[in-house]
Amino acid sequence: METIWLMNPLQNPLAGPVVLMLTLVFGGGGVALLGRDLVRQSVLVGGGSLSRLPTSGQVLWQRYRTWAIIALLFGGAALTGPLTLAGLGAFLCWQGGREYATLANLPKFHSYLLILGGWLTLLGGLVVGSLALLWTPTLAFFIAAALSLRPVENETEPGLRFNLMLATLWGYLYLGWLPAHLVALSTGKAPGLVLAVGLGVALSDIGAFCTGKLIGGPKLAPRLSPNKTWGGVLGNLLGAVLALTLVAFALPALAWWQAAGLVLAIGLGSIWGDLLESLLKRQRGVKDAGTLLPGFGGLLDRIDSLLLVVPLVYYLSLAIF
Repeated sequence: METIWLMNPLQNPLAGPVVLMLTLVFGGGGVALLGRDLVRQSVLVGGGSLSRLPTSGQVLWQRYRTWAIIALLFGGAALTGPLTLAGLGAFLCWQGGREYATLANLPKFHSYLLILGGWLTLLGGLVVGSLALLWTPTLAFFIAAALSLRPVENETEPGLRFNLMLATLWGYLYLGWLPAHLVALSTGKAPGLVLAVGLGVALSDIGAFCTGKLIGGPKLAPRLSPNKTWGGVLGNLLGAVLALTLVAFALPALAWWQAAGLVLAIGLGSIWGDLLESLLKRQRGVKDAGTLLPGFGGLLDRIDSLLLVVPLVYYLSLAIF
C-alpha cells in the first residue's frame, strides 16, 4: 500500500471515529471529575477527611485541559500523516532535549548536538524509511567519539569529556532516536497503531493513577518513584486494554493474541518509561523536568512513557503483523 505522506485530516476515513472516541473519553473524564468535585464538597460540608482524595480538584482540571490539548495535537498529527508526525517528533526532540540537557547538566553545544542528531534521524526516516533507525545510532557514536578526541587542555578534562559524551549519546538515543520510531510506525503495516499508542499511553497513565490511589499495594520502586505501587501496574494494563478497545476501528483485523502483546507492550512500556525518567530526575534532585505543561511539569514528564512504548510497539508489530 502506497504511503500518503500528508493529507487533510478531515478527509481521513478515521477522522469521524477518532472525534467520536475523543468525545466519549473526554466527556466521560469530565463527568468523573465533576462527580469527584461533588463528593469532595459533600465530604467537606459533612466535616469529613479528604485523605482519600489527596489530589486537589484544581490540579486534576489542569491535567484534564492539558490532556485535551495533547489529544488534539497528537490526534491531528496522526490523521494528517507521517510528515506531520515527523514535525511532532522534531518538537518532542527539541523541547525534551532542552529539559534533558538541564537534568543532565549538559553544555549548550552538547544539547544542540543532541537535538540536531534527532532531527537528522527524523529526516533520514522520511527519506530512506526505517533503515535510518539502523545506521543513525552507529553514525552518532562515531561522531561523538571523533568530537571527544579534541586536544586535551588539562588533567581533569578527559573524565569530564567522557561523561559528557556518554550523556549526550544517551540523550540522542532517548530524545532523538526513540521519537523517530513514530514515523516508522505510521508507515508500517498497521498505521492505526499510532492511535493505539497515543491513547494507550494516556489511558495507561490515568489507569495507574486511579488504581494506585484506590488499591495502593506494595511500592513498586520506592527509591525512584515513591508514589508508584503494584496496584498502579494493574491500572496501567487496564488502561491499555481500554485503549485498544476504543481504537478497534483503526485495527479491524487485530487477533486476540496480537492485542494481548500490544497490551503488555503499552502497559509495561509505560511503567518502564516513567521509571526511567524518574531515575533522571532523582539524580538531579528535582520533582519535575520543567514547567511547560500545567498540572504535569515538563514535556519530558508527559512523554516519558511514549518514548519507550513507540519503539516497543513498532518492533513488536514487525514480529506479529
